[in-house]
Amino acid sequence: MSNIEVIIPVKNEAVNLPHALASVMQWADKVWVLDSESTDNTCEIAQKAGAEVVVQPWLGYAKQKNWALDNLDLKADWIFILDADEAILPALRDELIAEASRPVENVKHSACNINRYFIFLGKRIRHCGYYPSWNVRFFKRGKARYEEREVHEHMVVDGSIKELQGHMEHWDRRGLELYMAKHNHYSTLEAKEILQQEQNVNKTIDARFFGNAQQRRRWIKRHVYPKLPARWLFRFLWMYFLKLGFLDGMTGLRFCLFISSYELLISLKTVELKQEASHGC
Repeated sequence: MSNIEVIIPVKNEAVNLPHALASVMQWADKVWVLDSESTDNTCEIAQKAGAEVVVQPWLGYAKQKNWALDNLDLKADWIFILDADEAILPALRDELIAEASRPVENVKHSACNINRYFIFLGKRIRHCGYYPSWNVRFFKRGKARYEEREVHEHMVVDGSIKELQGHMEHWDRRGLELYMAKHNHYSTLEAKEILQQEQNVNKTIDARFFGNAQQRRRWIKRHVYPKLPARWLFRFLWMYFLKLGFLDGMTGLRFCLFISSYELLISLKTVELKQEASHGC
């Protein structure tokens, strides 16, 4: 028994899910696949692999995961939230098991920051501001939950956070068309979040310039980034030159261009939402 349960939120992830499951099924006490009414054979794949499938209509990125934390019959002391297009690599697996093997009352920290590699066009991105990429995914049961945010949500942790050395791998194998469609949807949610962030300040992670990686990123996004002109151009220059994206070769250039175009979509949709609000739409 590893004393770890894994939650994987999914919808139509038949291509990605087998890789996520293969990285956890052999050692997790239980793997929960939280399905948002998939229309492909996602549930069949999960059941065949031995995971527990629970169907919950989509509530939103943060609310869906918080629903799982509140309603699943979780028994392990430690929980890991894994996306369907992610996999836990062996070195990280060994660290997780070692952390959870200690008596939980003797562990001072409440959660662990996990680093991950992004795979774009079949290659790991090692620069571009996308590596290292830290996220709280591993935590004591009852000690963390997601902030109320439309997209790119992070966990609010009751207690201290430790950084682990191992990695996850983020690889959406469904192809660029779906990857672009997902980011088009994300840009709409991000634009809405920009307009709502003042009202949501008390419901999200604390924004601190001298805090951890997530707090610093949120501080910049809240206090600096909205004031920059041509944010899409700044994003490209920052990723490609300041964050050494050019060291990732042609794939790095393509990735920086892709993310900067995503930033342009956010900016345009923010303008549109402001116009609609001013006209009472």
